[in-house]
Amino acid sequence: MSSDISHSIPVPASSPRNFHFKYTVQKGFFLQSENSTDDTTFDFKKQNFGLIERVYPTDKQETDEKIWPRFERYIRSIASSAKEGESFKVLFLGRHGQGWHNVAEAKYGTKAWDCYYSFLDGYDNLTWSDALLTPVGQQQARDVNTLWKEQLQYGMPAPETYYVSPLTRTIETADLSFQDLELPQGKKYKPYIKELLREALGVHTCDRRSTKTQISQSFPHVAFEPNFSDLDPLWEANYREPRSARRYRLATFLDDVFANDDGVFLSFTSHSGAIASILEAIDHRAFKLETGGVILVVLKAERVERKREVPPKEPSEAPPMCDGPPGMEGNHVSVG
Repeated sequence: MSSDISHSIPVPASSPRNFHFKYTVQKGFFLQSENSTDDTTFDFKKQNFGLIERVYPTDKQETDEKIWPRFERYIRSIASSAKEGESFKVLFLGRHGQGWHNVAEAKYGTKAWDCYYSFLDGYDNLTWSDALLTPVGQQQARDVNTLWKEQLQYGMPAPETYYVSPLTRTIETADLSFQDLELPQGKKYKPYIKELLREALGVHTCDRRSTKTQISQSFPHVAFEPNFSDLDPLWEANYREPRSARRYRLATFLDDVFANDDGVFLSFTSHSGAIASILEAIDHRAFKLETGGVILVVLKAERVERKREVPPKEPSEAPPMCDGPPGMEGNHVSVG
């Protein structure tokens, strides 16, 4: 990314298109999109990823067909009959499993994490720069894999594209979730790395990615989007991306996907903050995801023939670094 682009807009995203999409969440399909669902107690693993049992206009008469094939048939019918400039897609939004940065924040407390430890590559024999999954995080991804194996047997549609953040913990999560599934012909798991699908940028070393060379060596099966640079062009040591900028970045990511991907069922393996920004950008209700959590959304997109509005550049969201390790006070909140 050229420096003139990165300084002309408040976030490190691609140059604004001459069009964008208006997104509308389609309710009545997944419990996570319903305002009545309590995100503090909801367990997608016990409720078929949240799929609502219902009747569809495309259901066959007098059939005992299971809900997933009926759901897919209806979604594909509305996708194929969409008006010009409109499209429908189902997004599988998965948060990575527990990483060592999550352990560190829980250990030191959020206040200490934000003003001191998050600036470091690691401490106390913990390393969280481009954090790896912990054994707990690996098991969380395997649990999702088990759920996929079960639901695929009941006709759950497999993703047609697997978009993955370039951070190590998300690639590990996607691999453990999808790599050994018996997928339909033509839907082979192939992680496609997208730069803009990352967590909030800057300051926190856990959100600084490895080089393309290192990623390729560790995960030779991944594919990279065009012009993916070797060095991380987005992470800054002294500027933490504000929420408004992150929302704009993830909205431009969605615009790119909807403009270029003809698939209907798409998987995004990402981070808590990035997924929260996607939900905000599409005007979905806030829905907190635990590490390893998954939320599915049916989304309608309508092309709008003007550039997406760019938010003003705001101050860094990170506090100044403390002079030394602070006390262990601070309430825990999960990080990406």
